Amino acid sequence: MADRTDTLQDRVKTLGAVRTRSRRWPLWALAAVFAAAVAAAFAWDSGARAGAPPPWALLALASVLVVAGVVAGHAFVTLKDRLTRNFLELATRRVAEFEESGDATFILNLDGGIEAANAAAEHMLGRPRSAFLRMPILDIMDIAPDGDAPFLARLEGANGALGAAPVREVVARRFDGGEAPVDVTLRSMHMADGRFIAVYARDISDRKRVERLKDEFVSTVSHELRTPLTSIAGSLGLLMGGATAPLPEGPARLIAIAHANCQRLVRLINDILDVEKIESGKMNFDMAPLTMAQVAERSIDAVRGYADQLGVTLVLDAEGDALAIRGDLDRLVQVGANLISNAIKFSKTGDQVTITARRWGRLARITVEDHGPGIPEEFRARMFTKFAQADSSDTRQRGGTGLGLVIAKEITERHGGRLWFDSTPGVGTKFYIDLPLSEALEAGGESDGLGRLLVCEDDPDAALVLKQTLERDGFVVDVVGAAAEAQAALGVHNNYRALVLDLVLPDRHGLALIQALRQAPATRELPVIVVSAQAELGRAQGAALDVIDWMEKPIDVVRLRRAVATALGRTPTVRPTILHVDDDPDILEVTATALAGAGEVVSVESLAAARAFLAARTPNLVILDLALGDGSGLSLLPELNDAKGLPIPVLIFSAHDTDSSVLSRVAAVLTKSRTTLPNLAEAVRRLVDKPPPAAAKRRIAS
Repeated sequence: MADRTDTLQDRVKTLGAVRTRSRRWPLWALAAVFAAAVAAAFAWDSGARAGAPPPWALLALASVLVVAGVVAGHAFVTLKDRLTRNFLELATRRVAEFEESGDATFILNLDGGIEAANAAAEHMLGRPRSAFLRMPILDIMDIAPDGDAPFLARLEGANGALGAAPVREVVARRFDGGEAPVDVTLRSMHMADGRFIAVYARDISDRKRVERLKDEFVSTVSHELRTPLTSIAGSLGLLMGGATAPLPEGPARLIAIAHANCQRLVRLINDILDVEKIESGKMNFDMAPLTMAQVAERSIDAVRGYADQLGVTLVLDAEGDALAIRGDLDRLVQVGANLISNAIKFSKTGDQVTITARRWGRLARITVEDHGPGIPEEFRARMFTKFAQADSSDTRQRGGTGLGLVIAKEITERHGGRLWFDSTPGVGTKFYIDLPLSEALEAGGESDGLGRLLVCEDDPDAALVLKQTLERDGFVVDVVGAAAEAQAALGVHNNYRALVLDLVLPDRHGLALIQALRQAPATRELPVIVVSAQAELGRAQGAALDVIDWMEKPIDVVRLRRAVATALGRTPTVRPTILHVDDDPDILEVTATALAGAGEVVSVESLAAARAFLAARTPNLVILDLALGDGSGLSLLPELNDAKGLPIPVLIFSAHDTDSSVLSRVAAVLTKSRTTLPNLAEAVRRLVDKPPPAAAKRRIAS
């Protein structure tokens, strides 16, 4: 088959020649009709001699025929000339659009061979089109998977119907060995000689380059702003808390103002970075079973200080049932805290903000209600747009970035939910968070005895032995057979004293479950006892996960009882050593002050200093920044082992987001500016000094 571009151009030229020739057709038609009329007149003259009509009648008839022929011929040629001209203009315009398009365009046959291409395709691939005509498009870009099925079937199987195929990002391979990222759109074309496929490829190399620059800028902003702000906020917070000495009233008030404005700047930076993550699709969620009551309570706790400062009362009205959902607790608390803080901001001193958690059909709903001025009608359409602020001086006095609701709406929708509002000017506003309810285990109603334990074991016989052994010791034992069921149980019935876990589960490996539990605030302190045929392998891979004991099957009952007793109460015998590695001396000083009661804090500013310390001593915990002056903190992870070769618990405390690939090597990840020093101290104490609960004093039979 010939190149369709050349064929179309040739046809356009041919049409132009035909149009030029067609303009001479009326003269030829007139001459032909006149000759025919003269011939007819002679014929009739000959017939008149034999008694036919007179010659004048024949001449009149011939004249009529001549005029009618000329008029009809002219009308026909005029119409044809106009249609040809319109078609010629259309064809010329289409050829020009095809050639001048900025997108590389390929016309394919149904077997995937390239039948035609434009100048942009030549530029993108670095070769004239003659070099790649008839070449399979799959040699240039992977728009269809390999297989034995026909090309069109594979193409539509991967992209859907061509008429509505979405834009896909693929890589185009150049002839010089380079590659170019492209956005590809596919369409079906019907021509006179059959069906073809149009491939439109837009080179997005410049866009990718800009995105990389933006990512580098965001990373720089994240580190260079978050790190000093963490130092400033932490230092001011310690001064306000009386870490050095009680402050006089005047300086205390000034420090409180500075601390409040520092926190405001921290929120602004976090909001800007969150918006960037939303726009780039990089906002990650740690989904786990939880309840709406947890979300509501944690949200209130996050803003209680702000409410007390403005003299606003917060009231929680939660429904009796669990309202089990699945979501990222920290992100949902971010949504709830934003809505409650907005309600506080627009309330008067002495007002009440009510937070309710209710079942609404198949949804769980949190309602945040205030009695403020309401939302102006003209502003409601812009409520969920970036930097939107109601146009009134009263609102401007209260401040705000105008980003919180944008982020809250995105987080809610990513959970399959809906964020909306109802407002009456002069009466108040209600914001609603609607999330789908999840299937969850029902909590038992029997007495918990010494405490409730959860056993996750998919083997019925092993589960029965564990259950009976622990029940004889006075515990209430629930048994589940999969990781998802364990997470659901822990999300609904969250007063379990410990988890007894098999590592080999049908839906998920036990180590992954432990990691998820350690990342969730509700279960990060839950004692875990591993009873598995792969216990030793699990110990080697997950020693940083704070597991009480790793026991091989078959079950050692005495050892199991001892491990449960240990889970219910552990008392440290020595003061732990905490190694803090960070290149910012202010962060080191502030953190050391905050952790003074948790253990001996050794602060170093470089990887070299950290390695020198590790050569002499073994810490109980390492707090590690990722961006250091002499390299990445991640390079230190392989060296953080104790004398037995087991990993030392690591807490990453950095302004940079942590790649998911390293989560299995660390015990916790905290982000600077999102983590207060009290929260950091709590995490450190959890890892190095877990105090025994009251029930731990009871004797466990052995």
